[in-house]
Amino acid sequence: MKNITYIGYLSFLLLSCQSSNVIGRYSEEQVVLLELENTKIITPKTETIKKIDLNPFLGKKQFEFGNLVNEVKIIPLETNNKSLVDGIYKIITTEEYIYIMDNFKDGGILIFDRNGKFIKRFSHGQGPGELSRLYDIDYDFKNDELVAYQHSFLLFFDKVGNFLRQKRLPLGFNNLVVTDDGYIFKTLSKRGDPHLEDKRDYTLLLASKNFKLNFVALPERKKIKALSAYTYLYKNGDLISLTGQMTDTIYKYNSKTNELTSEFVLNYDKKVPRKYLYGETFETFTKATRNNDYYFNIGEYFETFSQNVFFLHNNYTELKTVVYRDKKTGNMVGGNNANLKPKEIPPIAFPKAVYKDYFVSTYIPSSEDYEILKDSKTISAEDKEKIKHSKDDDNPVLVYFKLEEF
Repeated sequence: MKNITYIGYLSFLLLSCQSSNVIGRYSEEQVVLLELENTKIITPKTETIKKIDLNPFLGKKQFEFGNLVNEVKIIPLETNNKSLVDGIYKIITTEEYIYIMDNFKDGGILIFDRNGKFIKRFSHGQGPGELSRLYDIDYDFKNDELVAYQHSFLLFFDKVGNFLRQKRLPLGFNNLVVTDDGYIFKTLSKRGDPHLEDKRDYTLLLASKNFKLNFVALPERKKIKALSAYTYLYKNGDLISLTGQMTDTIYKYNSKTNELTSEFVLNYDKKVPRKYLYGETFETFTKATRNNDYYFNIGEYFETFSQNVFFLHNNYTELKTVVYRDKKTGNMVGGNNANLKPKEIPPIAFPKAVYKDYFVSTYIPSSEDYEILKDSKTISAEDKEKIKHSKDDDNPVLVYFKLEEF
């Protein structure tokens, strides 16, 4: 009788597990959180879309950049055996701290203060608050929390990196932005998550803090096999922009009014034909772009409060084009070879992040930097003193810079 009871109990557990699972790794309880039956579709507004003509900046083109820079702040990142930075993916700046996601162990997080003093590198492992398969990070300014997205979970930390809690996710994605009231998730085309059913093709997902999937937008029904950007979501204060993999449209999302707008469409010649994006393998795209003079936008974009910056790639020439646009005048300047005035500023023409009205770039320091930049009229005496202590094996230096109106 005991054996029969035990076997019956095991069978009950097995049936319970099976009935709580859906296709994939999500339970029925998780899927219920999404409230998919109430999810609505947002269509981007296109009435105010601006066409950005990038043709004048193609080819081998030098442009005046040094004359545009009117303010520079140098922040060397403290270098020790715990703070070494390995390939920067993302830089988030707050009033007190700088958060860097790098390539350490396929995704690491470091914290520095605003002077570059090392605070912490997050540990990797399977324990509470440890990193494993990290995909993205963002900062929740309303609650003063760093949010890390890794496989199946959101991890929450206080501003100095102390672990607070984690939440299991009912869906997968590539990038996230935290808003005051919820999350914005961005995915690539034809991803997994079959439990999303007819919402599966949408690449923009807008959810509440409880993961109710309120809205979806921007469907992509063909799987793209081509280069991709690290991120397709860009947040700077209340400015939230999004792009797509190998698309030329840049969207603006207003989290307060829940409006999605097509803001820019990039116009340029020699675009890689779309047929090379949908090959059987990635090699189709690679061969086409290495053997032909094609340009393409992988999804990179930044904006400060005063300027936008656009990027194009060309695998044939192995050159990257950057184009700055002034929001007030609409004027643009760019190319692939920036005239920097090397005795005035470091090589910073290709930014990696933004903070308010500053672009953020990095450069690799050298013991010769001070000799080159000591007479700069753009760099402050305080920052020159920092540069004086540069060594060849130091961490990358962060440079926050503003451009004048042009």
